[in-house]
This record gives sequence, structure tokens and C-alpha cells, in this order.
Amino acid sequence: MNTKILLINLPCYLTMKEFVDNDFNYNPSLGLLALSEYVSLFGFEARVIDYNFEEIDYAVLEEAICQEGFSVVGVTVYTENLDLVLRFVKKLKKIDPRVRIMAGGPHATLKPDDIIKSRYVDFVTAKDGEASLLELLMYLEFGEACIKEEDLEGVISRRCRNRDRENVTDLSLLPIINRERAEISRYRNLVTIYSSKGCPGRCIYCAATFISGARYRIRDVYSIFLECWLIFYQCGQSARGLFFIDDTFTAQKTRTKEFCGLVRQYDFPMYWSCESRIDVICEETIDMLAESKCCAIQFGVESGDQEILDTIGKHIRLDHLEHMISHAAKYELRIQLGFMLGHYPDTEETMRKTLDFIRKMLKLNGNINYSVSINTPFPGTWQYEHAEEIGLEITDHDYSHYDLITPVIRTEHFDESMLRRLYQESGMLRAEVCGRQERAAAAEIKHRTEAAAW
Repeated sequence: MNTKILLINLPCYLTMKEFVDNDFNYNPSLGLLALSEYVSLFGFEARVIDYNFEEIDYAVLEEAICQEGFSVVGVTVYTENLDLVLRFVKKLKKIDPRVRIMAGGPHATLKPDDIIKSRYVDFVTAKDGEASLLELLMYLEFGEACIKEEDLEGVISRRCRNRDRENVTDLSLLPIINRERAEISRYRNLVTIYSSKGCPGRCIYCAATFISGARYRIRDVYSIFLECWLIFYQCGQSARGLFFIDDTFTAQKTRTKEFCGLVRQYDFPMYWSCESRIDVICEETIDMLAESKCCAIQFGVESGDQEILDTIGKHIRLDHLEHMISHAAKYELRIQLGFMLGHYPDTEETMRKTLDFIRKMLKLNGNINYSVSINTPFPGTWQYEHAEEIGLEITDHDYSHYDLITPVIRTEHFDESMLRRLYQESGMLRAEVCGRQERAAAAEIKHRTEAAAW
């Protein structure tokens, strides 16, 4: 094949800066690695470059385009880095106007018009990209003798706005990701892996359903387990654990039980962690995870006020969460809880209830970690599309500020300054709780010492 493609991931500067500066984990885009693996099965040469972990080097790109013959560049677009992507592709076109630029990723799925209006972008692909990318490369390689531009499902160009492509229904048909396509020696600590796509939740602040689909699509558990072993042998001792990036790894209890059984049966040597929802967790599941080398699990809680949770469609119960947190306390199982300030029905009182709830969880289980973000109405979410009717005023339309820590909204009950102040307070909760516990322990020791002296 003459058509060769560079697949590039650009940084979201604000959200990635601390992560990259600390260089805690090297995890290039799984999506781009999957695309490169897929198209290579059909004879196309693909290379992945992740600029989250290195500076953008236009000299290297010029060499790849002009000397090595990479004639197509695909770029992943997030809402936050849209402006960066548009500047980037403009520079690529100056290197060689003949290079074809295609864009995919979350923002390309949510708001493709924001991208295709650039005269430097030739194609936009939405949702699952494997089949769309392959057909696009076939079109660029062989022309309309192979497939017509208007028949490229899931592809938008300035000339054609083609029909959507259905998402892949059986993920086990896709090839297992080969991480040797990246810099395998740089992997350490956690290596990301996925076992499913789609989310059964309908949270109004989340675009996962629109991007990945409402249907929960899974991979065969043996395919997953095979990839786990491949990671172990490829990364050696440098990678100490796996992190499943699924929206809800434990959505199907039977599948979760089968995976945990394989981990125990074959004594899989790596620890692993995952994301889940508290409404699909019970005592048995926690026991099963903890006894199968799961070292951490993450839950999105979003608010410490039950009425707020009911209003935003979270469909979880705080009393059930407390029970599960208490039950998990007997294990060395780290629990990461995610919270969000500034839901449209929030008031200062309800947001302070969230801070109080975090304090309560920190006292309830010593293995609790937490994170707090500021509600951000990403395009494509229900709250973005219905902002006016729910009284949510979007005060900043600069996508580069959509980093989950910069307030870009206000309502009649809160403004940006209140969100900023409460967010700052949230960062001090652990120190506050630990300080109180240390003072209480010191007071107890003093009391017992004085009592013994009497």
C-alpha cells in the first residue's frame, strides 16, 4: 500500500500538565493504538505519536511526511484541545499541502462541524473509528473504483456529510492491542486496558452515552485475559498493575465473576484496578474483587446530597454507598470517589453537604481517596443542550478552559467565585480530617496517661 498514516494524540494542556510533569504513567492513546493495529491487518502502515509525553517536533513530522511518505495524518480531538488541533493541522498543511488531514475522537463525535469548517481538515470521523478509517484509507489508496466518497459511512468531508456508522457490536472481533507499537520501555506503574464500551447510565452531565453508545458492549473475557498476559510479558517488571478504563467494568456480574475466577485460577501476577458504579456493586462483588488482586476501584458519586443526585439522574443511593464503603474497609482495597461541584440544582448548602459527605467517607474507611471537579457542560451532554431551560448560564465558550477545574457556569444560586472558593476548600479536606483524627488520638493518649497516673 502506498497510503501511510500518522496517528497523533495532542495534549489537553491544563488537565494533562501535572500528570505529564510527574511522568507517573506512560499510557499512549488506546484508541490510536487500536486503530493502527486494525488498519495494519489490511496492509496499511500506521505509526502512533503521542505528544502528551513529548514536545511536538515539527522537524520529525516534516521528515515523516516529505521523506518517509506518510500522506495521511489522523488527529484525536478533545473539546479542551480543539484550538490546539486546529493550529496544529494548519502547520501540517504548510509542511505539505497535499497531506490529507482527518480528525476523530470525542469532540469529532460531539461537534464535527467545529472541526470540518477548518479549511485545513479534510475528513472527520465519528464514534468507533476502525471501519471508517479503513474505508477512508481504501478510498485514498484506490479512489472511487473501490468506494465512493459519499458511501464512506461515519465520515464527514466538506463535500459530503455521510450517514452515521453503527458502532462495533462485538468488540471481540477487533484485534488485541499490541503495545510494542508504542515505546514499550516507557511503560511503568499502571497500564491502561479496556474490556467494554458504552455506559448504561444516563447522567445529564456526561457525554459517554453519546460517544460510545447507550448499549453496553463487551469483549469476551478470555480475550481480555489474554491481553492481560500479553501486557505482563511485553512490559515485564516495569508495569506493576493494570487499570481498566471502562466506564463500568462491573456492569455484568457474571462476566466480572468469570474474570476474577481466571485471575485466581491462573495466578495472574499483576494487580489491577477499575472504574464502576455503586449501583452495580454489592458485598459479594467487593469480596470477589478484593480476593482477585483488584487493588483499587473508582466510583463517581458527584454529590453528597441525595436530592441533587436524583435530580441529575445519577440513580445511586448514598446510604448504599456508605454500606459498601464500610464493608470494603476490611480489605486493603483503595476506593477512589469522584465528586462534582456546581450541578444546576446545587446551592451553597448542597455543595457544603458534599464536602461534609467527603469528610464522613474519609473517617469511615482509611483507604478512601477522593477527587473534586467543577461541573463543566461539555457539548453533547444533556445539560449543555438544555442549559437555558434548566437555568444554567454558560459564561465561557473558550473550550480550552473546559478543564474541570475552571468555572464556566453560573445559576441563580451560585456564581464562578463561589465555585472557585468551594473547590479550593475541597482540596484541604483530607488534611483537615487527618488533623482532627491525630488530635483526637493525642487527646485520648493524654487522657489514658493521666488516668493511669491517678
